[in-house]
Amino acid sequence: MADSRLRSALVQAALVRLEQLRELLQRQHLEALWLTTLSHIRYLTGFSGSSASMLITAEAVHFFTDDRYDEQVRHELFPVSGLAIHITREPVAVVAQQGLLRGIATVGFEVSLGYGTVLELRRRWRPSRLIPFRGKLDELFIVKTPAEVELLRRAALIASRTFEAVLESVRPGMTEHEVAAEISYRARQFGSEGDAFPIIVASGERSALPHGRASARRLRKNDIVTVDFGCIVGGYVSDITRTFVLGRANAEQRRVYQVVWEAQEQALEALQAGIRAREADATARRVIEAAGFGAYFRHSLGHGIGRSVHEPPALSPRAPVRARIPEGAVVTVEPGIYLPGKFGIRVEDDVHVTATGAVLLTTATREFLSV
Repeated sequence: MADSRLRSALVQAALVRLEQLRELLQRQHLEALWLTTLSHIRYLTGFSGSSASMLITAEAVHFFTDDRYDEQVRHELFPVSGLAIHITREPVAVVAQQGLLRGIATVGFEVSLGYGTVLELRRRWRPSRLIPFRGKLDELFIVKTPAEVELLRRAALIASRTFEAVLESVRPGMTEHEVAAEISYRARQFGSEGDAFPIIVASGERSALPHGRASARRLRKNDIVTVDFGCIVGGYVSDITRTFVLGRANAEQRRVYQVVWEAQEQALEALQAGIRAREADATARRVIEAAGFGAYFRHSLGHGIGRSVHEPPALSPRAPVRARIPEGAVVTVEPGIYLPGKFGIRVEDDVHVTATGAVLLTTATREFLSV
């Protein structure tokens, strides 16, 4: 898909979501919404900067950023009806000074806003009433459009290529920090816009840490090594985990890897549009529990990805009972077993959920490699 067509499709997706958001506001009897979460703002506008806020009303979209992005914003922002751009470092004051809330009685705000910020908004924006927005904004972004899936696929392919390239250079004596730096460098060589999150490299006994950030530990012969990283394309991210052995695996390590692989395989086979989120998790968890490692699977099976690396839906035993995975969601599937003081093994792939099943976006081999 050509980049111009991709952008056009992303604009259309943003317009649809903006209307869905306005419908949510109407149902909650809100006349406006103050939006500050950058990932939500980027879904709706395409803006990739680090400073932005939005005031959304029935007729207008007021976009605020500071003067660092004066030029960038005029190139990036999607053409939205009623769009007004405000270059300022005091957006809250500008809303009041320009009377942007004149005639608006109720303004919703994201519940993630700090208490002090809410108090400031209430003071400056009287007589408009500030009311917590109880709609689930994240749910507007669960189902990905074909253009979004294409960008997620590109990010996943770069991650897969990066893993394969890094395997050729990993050797005993390297520190985990050095492996992480190699991952980041290779990913950028292949076209990634940056690291989707801080890279995890955990070797030896540290691989039993589910989120073991890279450290100064040096890799040793016969170490288990887990790498978990993501790439970015067009603002959309990937998230991949692979575990390999730097030498020769022992019988216990091979057995645990086989259990994790089978758990992921069962989950991938079960994952299709409409499955309950809890059942997706349970499918993998049953395999691990049957093998006697249930106590050592210490996180959920997976999560949504998009412009953020952790989005709904959650494939979790704690997901709402009625929560289902809709067609068009893109999620991770990442079972793991972590044996304290010994080693840990996790395999993670990115998956597009379709009516007929799961389509892998990551392509790196899932075999237990010895390098």
